[in-house]
Amino acid sequence: MRRIRSLVDRFLPRGALVLSVLTFGSYGMGLVRDRIFARTYGAGAALDAYNAAFVLPELLFDVFIAAGLAAPFVPIFLKLDSEDDGAAGRFARTILTLAFVTMGAAALILFVSAPLTVDFIAPGFQSPDQRQLYTDLFRVMCVTPFIFATSIVLGEILVGRQRFLFYGLAPLLYNGGIVLGTLFLHDAIGIFGAAVGAVIGALLHLGIRVVGILRTDIRLRPELDLRMPAVREFLRLMVPRMAGAPIEPLTFQFFTRVASQFVEGSISSLSFARNFQSVPVSLIGVSFSLAAFPGLSRAAGRGDRDEFVRILRTNVLTIAVLTVGAGLGLFLVGKLAIELLLGGGAFDAADVDRTAAVLAVFCLSVPLESLTYPLARAIYATRNTILPVSASVAGLVVTIVATVALQSAMGLIAIPLAFAIGSAAKLLVLATALRRRIPRIPELARDELGD
Repeated sequence: MRRIRSLVDRFLPRGALVLSVLTFGSYGMGLVRDRIFARTYGAGAALDAYNAAFVLPELLFDVFIAAGLAAPFVPIFLKLDSEDDGAAGRFARTILTLAFVTMGAAALILFVSAPLTVDFIAPGFQSPDQRQLYTDLFRVMCVTPFIFATSIVLGEILVGRQRFLFYGLAPLLYNGGIVLGTLFLHDAIGIFGAAVGAVIGALLHLGIRVVGILRTDIRLRPELDLRMPAVREFLRLMVPRMAGAPIEPLTFQFFTRVASQFVEGSISSLSFARNFQSVPVSLIGVSFSLAAFPGLSRAAGRGDRDEFVRILRTNVLTIAVLTVGAGLGLFLVGKLAIELLLGGGAFDAADVDRTAAVLAVFCLSVPLESLTYPLARAIYATRNTILPVSASVAGLVVTIVATVALQSAMGLIAIPLAFAIGSAAKLLVLATALRRRIPRIPELARDELGD
């Protein structure tokens, strides 16, 4: 047992297993959600409208909150914490207040303009009933980014304090809320039961992180200290990351647009397949990289290049080995998993075959996409957000070009194949940028953030 623990400590950053287990639980709940969706709605018009209604609110959330915070918050928070505990708390509360106000205003604008978004998100929706259903679902979805704004800031504080249990429970509870809404409200309000469930899940997501924050030294209250140099540095780093934040949502909005031109149910098949593909990416690539992020940030802040390289090399090697195996395993059992977990009811054999074919090609991108996370986190730890954004832009351009070139000959399969090609391009750009940045770590550590 001691030897096993020693190996785990050597190859896995602190909290990686906790995050992976909780992420697995979240995906397990997500599979329950997808099975309920598949058997209740099938891969049809109502579920297409539901999935499409998520796209723009998620894009808004990613642009203003999730992506912008994920890059600069933890490195700045930990550097302040090592110099002045009071400054770290003021910084955290200021960012929390800014996120709450900004997302509230943005969500209100989207709610009012909902009917104008149909042609942009799903031009293939021609039926007036489906267009109206999309609009109504879209307006319900506008509530969730507002709730998530607060929860994501609290999550970054928890990462900085390495409180991974409360961080990782939140997504599981979110999916649980959707399941509860669908099961108990479907008979009364149809597909809107799932939408209301998403709001319930968002509230649970926030609630568990509030509980976690109460167990730290950070006190929750409104505060807006815009004079802090650290806040100005955060906003400076956040701007390029915000500019790059729409890239992944826009990629899948583009995929939604392309898929809407194929047979009915193509959007849902693409969504289901992506959910399966993202399980190993999140369990390994995202979780392990996130667990290593505080260590990378501390090493970069101290200018300890050797420790930074040690953590990064171990993280990349572990993720590479595990995700190659996971991608191969998913390829071998993908169709069986879809039949067992989604098949039956309104989800017929044609739906299973179409979804399985998309998933088989998506498996190529499992190790490629997973490896972009540790490299991007390493660059963020050195307080740079422009380089990862540049890599994401390069990946998006390659993905779009590949999709356009392949869709006529390959149909729906062109989408996952183009995604793998784009992920490889992004990985190459990140590796090149990081190789040039590592020698400068001692120099970068001398930058100050204090008052």
